[in-house]
Amino acid sequence: MSRYLVICCEASQPYGRCGVYLPTGTADEAEANTAATRAGWSTNPDRCPGHTFRPRTTSRTVRRLRPTTERTSTP
Repeated sequence: MSRYLVICCEASQPYGRCGVYLPTGTADEAEANTAATRAGWSTNPDRCPGHTFRPRTTSRTVRRLRPTTERTSTP
C-alpha cells in the first residue's frame, strides 16, 4: 500500500462545500502543494481552479490535507 495526500477544495456553496478534490500522488506536503499549483489550484486557502478567482465567502480557513491509502497489487 502507498499513502498520498488529497487536497480538497474549501469553497463554500449554498448547500455545503465544493466536492472537487485533487489526488496528488505524494505523501510530502510541499510536493502536494506544488502539484496543486501546477494543476491551477490556489493553496491558501485550498481552492479548485473553478473557485480560485472567486471571492472568499467564509471567514475561517482550515487546511484539509487528507492522507489516503492506495492499494497496490502484489504479484
